[in-house]
Amino acid sequence: MISELDPDYDVLFQRLFDNSPEGVVIQDLDGIVRKVNKAFCEMFGYSPEEVLGKDLDILVANDETLRSEAAERTKCATKGEHFVFESVRQRKDGSRFHVLAFGVPITVNGKLVAIYGMYRDISDRKRAEEELQRSEERYRAIIQQQKELIVRYTPDWTITFANEAYCKYFSSTPEEIIGTSMIVHVPKKIRAKTLKHLESLSIEHPTAISEEETVLRSGEIRWQQWDDTALFDQAGNVVEYQSVGRDITDRKQMEESLRLSGEKFEKVLDETVKVLAGSMRIRDVYTADHQEGVAQLARAIGEEMGLSEDTLKGLWMAALIHDIGKLHIPGEILNKPTTLTGLEYEIVKRHSEVGAETLRGVSFPWPIAQIIAQHHERMDGSGYPRGLKGDQIIPEVRILAVADVMEAMCSHRPFRPAYPLHVALETIRSGAGTLFDEKVVKACLNVFEKGFGFVR
Repeated sequence: MISELDPDYDVLFQRLFDNSPEGVVIQDLDGIVRKVNKAFCEMFGYSPEEVLGKDLDILVANDETLRSEAAERTKCATKGEHFVFESVRQRKDGSRFHVLAFGVPITVNGKLVAIYGMYRDISDRKRAEEELQRSEERYRAIIQQQKELIVRYTPDWTITFANEAYCKYFSSTPEEIIGTSMIVHVPKKIRAKTLKHLESLSIEHPTAISEEETVLRSGEIRWQQWDDTALFDQAGNVVEYQSVGRDITDRKQMEESLRLSGEKFEKVLDETVKVLAGSMRIRDVYTADHQEGVAQLARAIGEEMGLSEDTLKGLWMAALIHDIGKLHIPGEILNKPTTLTGLEYEIVKRHSEVGAETLRGVSFPWPIAQIIAQHHERMDGSGYPRGLKGDQIIPEVRILAVADVMEAMCSHRPFRPAYPLHVALETIRSGAGTLFDEKVVKACLNVFEKGFGFVR
């Protein structure tokens, strides 16, 4: 009976029961449940009282195939064999779900007295496998070969148990693995990091997930994802670790492929923006220089405000072509050395909408077209073309608006000389809270105080 277990094991298993995220159960050889943890009860929808003292057959889906399977697994356990299998189980409400079941025989003085079982709900994984199996055939073999590895080891990394999948993965037998050190499977460059990860586990937070490179017996490096659990004694000391792993090398390679594809795509976008900006330089050198200056200041303001590198990248690209719509403005209006007439000004004002429309077919990962469409809007609604105000104006536009005005005032134009820097800064300062976002104005003033200058 379970009461025959050594007290030290009672402490070990109590910790495991209290802390394990998996459903854990101990049953007698006749199948009667003697101990369950909270995760087990929640998984199957029973209270401890409804399970304790009952045969585990209540959890088996009601068909003879599954009953026979469960009986066969129990038969293996009674022979003193560890076993791992995937099956379908039934909750109290009658619903069925996939589980990964792991069983270990418990012996005292060489006598088999009970069975330790661990259940993991793998329904999500099963659904994912079924979805992938409907895709290309080459992925099916990968999914079918995916079996979780289970290993237990002491704080000095000595392996105390390894399931069949673990042994097969590392091309070894249980006899060759038990008693050896896991350190040989961990690349030297990450051993300190791995050790620190395990040492971070505590009674309050005994489990954690890690992704690490693993060295196979052949020397090949593969990627593994591990669900690590620390088991503590009554004094709070780690007595053993249990890790459940799966190979994620294919996922890692796919992520790397996507990263490289993303870099290639971004390079294409960079070239596209450069071509567009170059087109403007051919048409109007003043506007081209203006766009480059605005991009410099907008990025500096964004950095001052702590924006992410990805957001800064989008802001930079939008600024470099924010006046691309001016390509459609007649040259005699664009470079007119005198004040524009009312009609001419209305033609010029359309450049933001025209520019946005020009870029709507380009799949930027940032809202480039929207930024260009709004870059003449003002916080109080006095801007154009739609008279947007406040939160209707996206954050990138608020930065671009300030940079646009600052650069324009600091640059020479055919119809006027450049304004002194202090005049331009005072104009921006006076518009804070009305025309411009106050936080953006503050950041702009800060970057000039720190010595910002346009690179012409």
